[in-house]
Amino acid sequence: MKALLLTWDLRGKPPEIFETLRAYIARESWQRYGGMPGLSHKMWFSNSSDGVFGAFYLWETAEAMEQEIATMYRVEHMTGVKPQVQRLDVEAVQRGGSSVTDLLSQGLAWNAAKDA
Repeated sequence: MKALLLTWDLRGKPPEIFETLRAYIARESWQRYGGMPGLSHKMWFSNSSDGVFGAFYLWETAEAMEQEIATMYRVEHMTGVKPQVQRLDVEAVQRGGSSVTDLLSQGLAWNAAKDA
């Protein structure tokens, strides 16, 4: 397995950019990645106080990961910021004892989608 970590430094951008990105996740990006061949998991994350937005992916193969990297442009286009791209080897994966029963329904993007 391979991991991909993308981070955007959005310091200095209007704070509303995070709401725009959450809406993008809920309306567009979520569907794009659902069932994508070669992708095990994708998690979007942010820290608006520090100006950080990003995504973490687990890929079955380096080829699948590289194929997707070649098509990534939407967040860069929306923000005017190029991401920092880190390609990583996966050493191990473990599940914890979380009480969250539906991981796919968690996150700020869903709150933004409800408010829209």
